[in-house]
Parts: sequence; structure tokens; C-alpha cells
Amino acid sequence: FDIRKDSLYCDAANDPKRMAYRTVLDILFHALVRYAAPVLVFTAEEIWQTRFPDASESVHFLEWPVLPLTRHPREGGDPLAAQSEEMDSRLRGNDEFTVKTKWRDIRTARALVTEAIEPYRRDKTIGSSLQAEVVLTVRDETARNHCLSVDMAEISITSSCVIATADDDALVVKPTNHQKCGRCWRHLPEVVEDGSLCNRCDGVVNG
Repeated sequence: FDIRKDSLYCDAANDPKRMAYRTVLDILFHALVRYAAPVLVFTAEEIWQTRFPDASESVHFLEWPVLPLTRHPREGGDPLAAQSEEMDSRLRGNDEFTVKTKWRDIRTARALVTEAIEPYRRDKTIGSSLQAEVVLTVRDETARNHCLSVDMAEISITSSCVIATADDDALVVKPTNHQKCGRCWRHLPEVVEDGSLCNRCDGVVNG
């Protein structure tokens, strides 16, 4: 939620990333409101009726959500073949173990960045993590490739985050010299003066 607020608030309405995030939020809503219903009886009903005021039936009459297959059978046979046949087509090649391993490495890197920024925030050198430029060196090749496969600045909510190669893991944090976009608050090189718009926000605002 923290990472994707930027996309939800600032990306164009038809941006694929923003639409994908809204889809995830919708799936989560439909699952969680059903899971909560037996325990938070009245709260779940209120949530459901608020989201769908014209709904003719109660949340307590809904079936459990049917979600895409995200794991494949491991009992006998070729698990990858079973995955190809039974998994949702959008998830093929991303079995549960691979995804968990990838995001474990990314979350570990993000936690390191967040921890390193905190002393700078306490002494007021940096007011927001968006004001930090980060260089993170990752020794493990697999973990480094996982971090390079995503936008770590977006994941870490920083001005920039460079993944470097080094013999030892190290982390360098410094305040950015870039100006702040007046719409998304990101500090980017194309923002010519504080409060003007970055390229993305200019494109969204001006159509």
C-alpha cells in the first residue's frame, strides 16, 4: 500500500500499472470482506453495503472468492508441466517459490535502505525518504539481479536507488540535490525548480 500510493494518486487513469494495482485492491477487498464476515459480522456488512449500496443480498450470503491458481501440484509427475496446464496464464513461469524468493530479497534490501535512512531523518538531514539518494551494493548475484529487476527507488520510496556490485555489502545515503515535483513530491533531475512538475506529472495533468 505504501509503495503503490504514488501510482494510485499520480499515474494517469489509464496507466497499466495503476489499473493493475486497482485490480489487486479489488481482489483483496472481495476476499477480505468475506473472510471477515463470520467474525466481524456487522462491520463486514456495513463495509459491503457502503461499497455496493444497491446490492440486493447480504455479504453473509456470498460464496468464498475464487482466485487464480498460484501454486501447482507437487505430488508426482512434472510439476512445471502441471503448472503450465493448470496455472492462470498470467502466472506461468512465476511459481510460488520463485516469486517468494525474489520478493524476499527485494524486501530485505528495502528494509536495509529504510533502516539506513532513519538516522538522517532523526537529525533532520533528510525530512522525507524521497529526499534520499541511495547506493546499495549487493554481493549475492541472485539477490542483486532480483533488485535490478524492479525500480528500487520506487520500492524504497527514495529519490534514487542504485544497485551496485562490490565485494562487501554496503549502503550509502546522501540528501538529493534535485528539486521536488509539486504534484508527486518526488525529487527528480527533470524538475527545474521546486514545485514545478516532473515529466510524468506534466504528461498526466496536460493530457
